[in-house]
Parts: sequence; structure tokens; C-alpha cells
Amino acid sequence: MKKTLVTSVVVAFSLCAKAQETADSAAVAFNDSLLATLPELMITGQKPVVKVDGAKLVFDVQSFIKDAPASNAFEALKLLPGVAPQEDDLSLGGTPVSLMVNGKLTSMTHKQMVALLRSMPANRVQKAEVMYSAPARYQVHGALINIVLAKDAQHDSSLQGELFGKAETQHEGHYAERAALAFHKGIVSVDGYYALSHGKSYQTTDKTGIHTLDNGEKYDIGTHMAIWGDNRPVHDYRLATDIDFAKNHQLSISCSGYYKDKDLHTKMNGLQNSAMDNYVKDILHNAHLDYTLPIGLNLGADFTYYEDNKTQDMTSSLLGEKLDFITTAQQRINRSKFFAREEHQLGKKARVNYGMVYTHIIDHSRQDYVPTEETDADKLPSPLSSRRTENVLNIYGGGSVNLSDKLSAELSLATEHSKTTLWDEWDFYPTLSGTYMPSSGHVWQLSFSTDKKYPDFWAVQNVTSYYGGQYEQIVGNPALKPSKDYLLSLVYMLHNKYMFRGWFSHAKDYFTQTMFQARDQLVEIDRFDNFDFYQDAGIMISSPWKPAWWFDSRATLFGKWMRVKDSDYFDCPFDRNIAYAMLSANATFRFVRSHDLSLTLNGFARTKSYQGPLDLPASGNLDLSLRYACLSGNAILILYCNDLFQTMMITPENHWAGQDMRNRFSCFRTVGLSFTYRFGGYKAKKREAVDTSRMKK
Repeated sequence: MKKTLVTSVVVAFSLCAKAQETADSAAVAFNDSLLATLPELMITGQKPVVKVDGAKLVFDVQSFIKDAPASNAFEALKLLPGVAPQEDDLSLGGTPVSLMVNGKLTSMTHKQMVALLRSMPANRVQKAEVMYSAPARYQVHGALINIVLAKDAQHDSSLQGELFGKAETQHEGHYAERAALAFHKGIVSVDGYYALSHGKSYQTTDKTGIHTLDNGEKYDIGTHMAIWGDNRPVHDYRLATDIDFAKNHQLSISCSGYYKDKDLHTKMNGLQNSAMDNYVKDILHNAHLDYTLPIGLNLGADFTYYEDNKTQDMTSSLLGEKLDFITTAQQRINRSKFFAREEHQLGKKARVNYGMVYTHIIDHSRQDYVPTEETDADKLPSPLSSRRTENVLNIYGGGSVNLSDKLSAELSLATEHSKTTLWDEWDFYPTLSGTYMPSSGHVWQLSFSTDKKYPDFWAVQNVTSYYGGQYEQIVGNPALKPSKDYLLSLVYMLHNKYMFRGWFSHAKDYFTQTMFQARDQLVEIDRFDNFDFYQDAGIMISSPWKPAWWFDSRATLFGKWMRVKDSDYFDCPFDRNIAYAMLSANATFRFVRSHDLSLTLNGFARTKSYQGPLDLPASGNLDLSLRYACLSGNAILILYCNDLFQTMMITPENHWAGQDMRNRFSCFRTVGLSFTYRFGGYKAKKREAVDTSRMKK
């Protein structure tokens, strides 16, 4: 693997250097679109003045990336004030943030949206609309960044494409390839892509601690577990078309899907000795229809079929008791979503909007156990066969108004009825934000929002699964409820660069997964549980620093207090609170003005915190990436090393009320090389993918 990476680096750099020689003369006459369009308001040597539109803080992204080594839309978002990278994700002002493109309702998961933005050229993004409390019309609760793409002005026939390849090693090798094409002629645009990812994986877990039963017996639970993964090629495809009948009159149709197939082999020794073989296959099909009319009406439908199949062959021995059996599990999700939205302009200072979204879900899940001759059937959990439906109707209305040149406000209210075999509830989601600009470059924004988070489908099934061996049991919780979240936030932006934020949040029926050592048997129970509440309050300070053309950096500091309480957590209720700090920083060094060659460092550090009864120790990581672009930025080579010092993984511990356990997870640095080549001026378009966030992992 190392030899392959070295060879690839040499070849790719040679090709880029040779191509750059022929492109230098043409580059003199090249009119860079980033320089041709200037932002409306500019302070010399500073970032552009932020524009305020209702609840939105609107940033001209092109002004941010003009001198920055941002090769894709995701990297461009990292440059915005208040945005901080967290591993392979982003946060806004210290809280999770949803991502959206062109304000369209999407069925994409958050991970899929991140992957899409990574494949989208940064110069495709025109502006970013940042909302700390998204209005109801976006169908997103909490913080949101809406990425607005630049409209393609060409009307002639064109064919563009992109080729991408990546090879990396994280103890084992992993590879990814992608090819994308886009064709445009007249009012019709068609684009699609096909992607492959494949390779092997390896990870270990060392568990230590003492398990104490009610009768006073104590057991050393020390074990070592190793998991080898063989990931066969994951096939991912998408085909979509847009038909622009007239201005603001568009029909969009897309179909997508993927096929995943992998083997996992587990061996464990210590307190228990076990061997486990898992075969996993995932299939997904999706069709999406979106129709926009000139009157401001947007209609759409989305249909998804998802299937997860798993076969597990486990042999486990614990204190002389042996279990030997085969488990077969399947989850099938059928989801249909229909939506309608309308927006009207009232004069020059006000807008109103309203709409509805209806979602119907059928979850058909089963799990069966087949014992061998050495295992009695009565020693195994009961089989599962479940068919559940979920219906969610969301109706909303809202509006925004500019009260003066300095003051604006936006208010929305959504009413949602969710009904399943487990709950039947009505909820109301008010959202309010007010923005005040006392002078140019200074912005105050106060916002309040509400949210509701649903548990995964499999987490509420009355089923028991095994992880590693018979000691670790993953138990479903049919009584698990959605959580209801409330957030109050105050943001201040100074000189369009320095961001300050304070917030307080309260989550009723907050749920998360914890580990608990049973008192009556030698079993560790891994289960999602509702807590009474979770609260946090904090402050954030984000500041850029660019002393010279060759150096650009940003640091974001968080101070946070959290409290979590559960009065009926097994037999050991808790009420815990802690204050901790986080620091996120990045720095980019440019080596020469004439060539796009730069080195970027990203770092993150956090002090000790809690997850319910679990203690999460301090952690941090440092990532490095060397980037070289040629052919006017159409060819990009990136050599990277993530988690340089192998410090990203934490060791969760539980010492609450007689519990004594800790899990040390393996941590390997990742070294990789990626190469991207775009031809025909390719600009990746936003396409719908599928929300699998609540489906079986």
C-alpha cells in the first residue's frame, strides 16, 4: 500500500507539472470568474459585509475563497465565521447544523450531503445563507446552512465530466473511484454519476473492568476483540434531469440507489472466547420528483425502498456456558413523502410562506435464531417479526418583515401530528428570530427554535442482538420516545469577521445509547434510553487571522456547561453536570503565488465530558493535507494524513453506582492520496439522495 501511494504521488505530480507548462500561456488570458464578479460591499483587506435577510445571514462565498485553497463546497463552508470543522463534519456556533442546497427539501442524510458538497467545486457556490434557527418552510429544526449555487448562464449544448480516485490506508487499504457526466442542451439538463468504494478494515477493542453481581460475586471482564472487514465494492449511482420550461418553472426528476456487500470477522478472548462471522447486504432504491411553478408553488414527492440483510454465525463460551447459533435479521423500509410549499412577496418589506409535508413509513423487521446441536433453543432470545407504520403530517406558516434598514424579524409556526404503534402526538414548533445591524459590519441576532428528534427504527424493536460474544447484548427499547428540544441563541458579529455566540438548550426525553452491567446476570446491556432531560449552555468565540498572503488561519474556542438527569436509569439514577472547553483551529500555508500549492493543518481538542453515566476523557487530533492544483484548477492532487498522532479515539468509562468498565478502541492514522480531474468546465449539481438516518446500521 505504501509503495502504491508513493508511486501514485510521483506520477500524479509529474502529469500535473507537465500539463501546467502548456497551460501557463493560456492562463495569462484567462478571465477568472472569481475576480470578474465583485461583492456588493467590500472593505479593503477585509471580508465582505454580511447581508441580512430575515433570519438569514447571507455571505458571499466567492469573496471568502478568492485567496483560500478551498477545492470544493464543503471546504468553502469551513471559511465562514462561526463554522468549525469536527472530524468529518461541521458545526455552527458549537451546535450541529443541517445542510441544504438552493432551499429545496431534501431526502439526503447529513453524511450524504457532506459527501455531495465534497464533490462540488467551490466556484459553483455563489452564497451561503446561515440560520441559527431555521424557519419552518425549510422543514429543518435548529441551525441550517443553505448553499445557493450560481446559475449556469450557458444555453448551448455542452458535455462536462469529472473523474475522481482515492487510495488510503488506515491499517488496511481502502479505495474509491467516481465518474460523473453532465449534459446540457436548451431547456434540458441531464447528469449522473457512478461511484465505487472498496477495501479492507481492521479495528480492535480492549475492555477492562470488574462486573459485580447482587450476590457479591465479582468477575474480571477483561477481553480483547479484533474485527476484520472485507468490504466488497459498494456501488452507488444517480441519474437526474431538470427541465426549465421558463423562469422559475422547473421540473426535476431523479433516481438513485446503492448496493453494499461486506463480511466482518470477529475474534474475542479473555473473559469470553468467541468467534463471529457477519455477512451484511444493504440495498436502496429512491425516486424523487420536484415541480416548481412561477407563482411560487413548489410540489414534490419522494419514494424510498431500503433493505438491510444480515446473517451472523456466532460461537461463544462464557464461564463454561457455550452458545452456538446462527442469527438472520432483515429490515425493510418503505417510505413515501409528499410536500407542497407556497411563498408570496408582500410589497418590498414582507414575505409570507406556508405549506405541508406528509410522510408515510412502513417498517417490516424480523430476526430469527437457529441453534446448533450444542445449544438449546430455550437459551436464545425470542424471535422477532414486526410490521409497524408511521404517519407524520406537518403543516406550517410563517413570514418575515424588514421593520427598518437596521431591524428585521422572522416568525414561523409548524404543527405536526405523528402517529405510530408506539406514540400518537401533536407538537407545535415555534421559531422566532430578530436581527439588528446598528452599523456596517456589526450584527446582532437573537433566535429561539424548537425541534423533535426521532430514534432509529431498529432501536425501538423488542429484539436482542450480540456484539462480539454473549456478554455484550444490544437490546431494543420499545418504550423509547422522541426527544423535544428547545434552543435560545444570541449571536454577535464584529467587523464581519469575529463571531461571538451564547446559547442555552433544553432537551426533554433526550435519548442516547449507554452500557450497563446487569446486577442479576453476567451481561452488559447496550441500549438506547430516554433521560429526564439534557441541558447545556455555552459561549463561542471565532476569530480569523491572516497576517500575510502566504498564511491564513482561524481559531474557534468553546466554553460549555452541560447537565443530564435520569431518575429511573436501571437501579442507579443520576444527575450529573460538568463544564468543559473545546478548541478548533486550522491554518493554511501557501508556498508560491504563481502555483496553487498549499499545506493545511486542522486541529481539534476537547477536555473531559459526560455522556449520561459515561465519562468521556479528553481527546484531540491533528490533520495535515498537501494540495496541488494545475490546469486552471481542473486537476487537483491532495496528499493527506489524518489523526497524525493517533489521538482521536476516546476510551469511554463507567464508574457510576458500582459500575466498572472501560473500552479502549484502536486508533490508526490515515494516510491517503486523492486525484480529481474535471473536463468541459464540470460543475457538480445538487441531487437528491436518501435519508437513511433512522434505518438499521
